[in-house]
Amino acid sequence: MFGELIAQLDRPDVANSVMTTLHSDVARQIERRATAASMTVTDFVAGAVREFLESAEDDLWFQLLSIVRKSEDPGLTAVQTILKWVVTER
Repeated sequence: MFGELIAQLDRPDVANSVMTTLHSDVARQIERRATAASMTVTDFVAGAVREFLESAEDDLWFQLLSIVRKSEDPGLTAVQTILKWVVTER
């Protein structure tokens, strides 16, 4: 589930589909950050999720697993959560 979605995030149709599931404020922030980085939204989304997977600390993984465990669609919920964290000051 999660692995399949991540592997496909570099496809514009998949990244755009994920974007439509995000809160509008989060989607706008992602679009702004992608533009600021001179990236397509697809590349930004895929890169942000992969960066999280490679460098997230244990406490974030624990939080993510706690959130995903309660979800009906764990893969999508994980990606949504990661993208929200990317654009939210914590």
